[in-house]
Amino acid sequence: MIVSSLFRVLFFLILSINILYAQNGDEVIERLGLDEHRVIERVTTTSEIYKITDKLSGKVYYKNLSNYKTTITKNTTQVDTTVIYPDLVDTTQFSGMYEYWTSVPVGNSGPFPIIAGDVNKNGRTELYGARINTYLNINERSMYEYNPNLKVFEFKTDMPWDSLGDYGSFKQIYDINQDGEENVFITGNEPGSDTLSGIRVARTLKVNDSTNLPTDILFDYKQWNQMNDPLWGEYDNKEGTDLFYCGESIDLRVAAAKYDKNTNTASTVYVYLVPDSIFYLAGLSNWDIDEDGYADLVTGGLRGDIVIFEYDESIQNYRDVWYGDGGTFNVYIHFNTNDIDGNGKKEIWVGGDATYNGVPKTRLTCLEAIGDNQYMAKHVIDIVGRMSFDAYNGFAVDIDKDGTDEIGLCLDQTFMIFEFKGSSDDWGFDLFYLKLNSIVNSSYFGAIMQDANDDDSEEILVSMDDDPPGLGSRILLTRVYKPTGLVGVSESEIKVFSYKLFQNYPNPFNPSTKIKYEIPGQSLVNISIFNLIGEKIFELVNEEKNKGEYSITFDGQSFPSGVYFIKMTAGKYVKTIKALLIK
Repeated sequence: MIVSSLFRVLFFLILSINILYAQNGDEVIERLGLDEHRVIERVTTTSEIYKITDKLSGKVYYKNLSNYKTTITKNTTQVDTTVIYPDLVDTTQFSGMYEYWTSVPVGNSGPFPIIAGDVNKNGRTELYGARINTYLNINERSMYEYNPNLKVFEFKTDMPWDSLGDYGSFKQIYDINQDGEENVFITGNEPGSDTLSGIRVARTLKVNDSTNLPTDILFDYKQWNQMNDPLWGEYDNKEGTDLFYCGESIDLRVAAAKYDKNTNTASTVYVYLVPDSIFYLAGLSNWDIDEDGYADLVTGGLRGDIVIFEYDESIQNYRDVWYGDGGTFNVYIHFNTNDIDGNGKKEIWVGGDATYNGVPKTRLTCLEAIGDNQYMAKHVIDIVGRMSFDAYNGFAVDIDKDGTDEIGLCLDQTFMIFEFKGSSDDWGFDLFYLKLNSIVNSSYFGAIMQDANDDDSEEILVSMDDDPPGLGSRILLTRVYKPTGLVGVSESEIKVFSYKLFQNYPNPFNPSTKIKYEIPGQSLVNISIFNLIGEKIFELVNEEKNKGEYSITFDGQSFPSGVYFIKMTAGKYVKTIKALLIK
């Protein structure tokens, strides 16, 4: 009877988790179809691949909603995985870390954050984004600048529309013509016709000498193909900067262009036509990971492929140098970290999402170079319950200034920060911060972290929309959240301790979980594990402890899946928490 009861409880909990997250392609598309700002088309009647167009930005991308099954021969090496269940996390533990500061009426629609910098070098942070208000019929691409005297972001200028029918989104701040002054890079389209779309334009803007604002057009690079995730850089070690991007329109391609300072133009120098087996590539990161002197240009595919390109001196052009597997579909999240584990190697991060037996999951995979144009997966972070359509961007930021990057990740209505815990041969991550969107009639479109007010701390800037009148109108904005004294506190600072047992993390867990507790003075501490029927099955701590904060690990490898209770006793303090082991 006891075993039967335990089975029913465990079955109910696991079934509840699957029901919570379970969804099929038709249900997802039906939900997305309610958004009048999006056009959704099934590519073929026999596939779960959809073409999604954002009406405001013109951004087109593809989404694979099939149940995950890799088509790539996998390496049999097991990779350690950190698993996060955002909807099961007690978010009160993050209360007070970041507080709402202000809103700025620029953002980006589609899966893009705004960009930030100081192009005019006046020491004030600039925010670049779309200034859209469908209620007031406003559609501009604009710059706001922080005023430290008034402590507000002020509108400075709109970007010039010369020859454009539509603007896309701001992409990058970079010194494209290598004159020592940064440029603003944005995409758009020339006017089209009823039967033919307009030519796609990648526009580079420079600072006007009179206004000190980036409104002068340096040059336009034009293509028939939509330019997805374009990034400028110095990729071939030759004079002139280089543009690399994934293209979609008359064909699916990856392409490179070269800027010529003498003619002030850019011309296409490389085209890779995406094979049918890969179907579609998007996203881009551009660091030199294998340290051969050339940037590793990393893209990801709808079916889970990772394709890395690099300039090859022997053929005087780019080529595809490595193919890998992202372990998921829709591998469009790309960024780099600067030696997060301290082994002297920079890292590539790629991410995407898929359903696994009906449960949606976003998967981030970290890769390191193991030789010239050779890469190996080091760690995986799985975020269960997240498949993204509005926001999917990741980035590195050193929040606590300890020389090790934290990872920021925005997935639809969720923003997270992960903190590295471990070493070069024993990776692990803690959830440093989590924020869920609680604003009705709004969606996240991406996030960045930037020291926006020159206080040596990074604020969280979340691009989103809002519908204040509730009439189906759309306003784009960026909400800014400031760190409080609870962020980046040094361990050497004075802390007042109390008796406290924190919720274990992760929870649910497999196979191990961390348990944190603190005591205000010397005490006999006992922490034990009990099963569902109240039997003590394991003792983690039973000894005198001095004042302070402690962390222990419970390894459930030898225990069956199920509900367990973690009980702490110290003096008169007694507290029990519930933990769920799922194998």
